Amino acid sequence: MNTRLSRAAFSASLLVSLLALGTGACLYKFTGGGGLPGHIQSLAILPLENETTQFTLTQELTQALLDEVPGRLGLNPANEREADAILRGTILRYNDRAVNYQPDPEGPVIFQRRVDLAVTVEIYDVGEDRVLWSSRSLSAQGEYLPDSQTERDGRLLAIENLVQSILDGAQSQW
Repeated sequence: MNTRLSRAAFSASLLVSLLALGTGACLYKFTGGGGLPGHIQSLAILPLENETTQFTLTQELTQALLDEVPGRLGLNPANEREADAILRGTILRYNDRAVNYQPDPEGPVIFQRRVDLAVTVEIYDVGEDRVLWSSRSLSAQGEYLPDSQTERDGRLLAIENLVQSILDGAQSQW
């Protein structure tokens, strides 16, 4: 009978512990995103300035930032006047080059190409009038196979990698 009582007491104790743990977990709440100061709840993403000749790059990169950054940092998207923080930057360099090729008398045979993209970027705290995070030379690449893919495929991959670098860099500072 002691064994039955001990098992019943253990089972009841385990159940109470699990319920307490579950209830406590439900009360936990994230504030801000990625360790941002608590007053940062919204983020405006401004169209990036563009120093390259690739004019569609501004729209593509800005849209990728709008689609990914606020949600991944736990923030609400906002316009510049209402935002707690602002992400802004400049596209510095865009290059599409062959990285794997074979010389040929009639012209090189290209097996692989790479899009290189470089930007400056900062996240600015409006309320405290200070830069929370910045990078003066952030770069990313996107490789593609010219036989089955286009430069646009490489560019979109470079943009995706750049957005991830921005998120990683920003979160590592907070």
